[in-house]
Amino acid sequence: MQLTHQLVMEIIQKGIDAGLKRNFQVAVAVVDGNGRERGVVRHDDALYVTPQLALGKARLAAAYRNNTGAMFARLQKERPLYGATVAALNDRNDWFLAEGGMAIVIKQGDREICHGGVGVSGCFPATLDQEIADEIVQWIKSR
Repeated sequence: MQLTHQLVMEIIQKGIDAGLKRNFQVAVAVVDGNGRERGVVRHDDALYVTPQLALGKARLAAAYRNNTGAMFARLQKERPLYGATVAALNDRNDWFLAEGGMAIVIKQGDREICHGGVGVSGCFPATLDQEIADEIVQWIKSR
């Protein structure tokens, strides 16, 4: 699978539309498997900070090849000190430890390959950001 500019644009539009369906104006970010930005768009009426938060969630998801919502919940409950350490690295790594990021992990043969991450920001509660990110990745996998 390749994150072409066309696919990135479709991902972002799907995320914006999913936010509107839930009555929220969101920003959606897509990064490649190395956390490099492929695209970020903020809905006209979303808060100005949402693109940076969405991008940080996408980068964290790609870095850990995981769902940031599950990671956030697990670290709060089971490993708060490690969670604080990861959060302390937010600025250094341009990531954001919060719900709303999902890695794009595709099984290829006997390996799982991380092709990137999707981040969403702008919903309240942030569990809705996570729902949107999860839906987008499911859509990517179904293509």
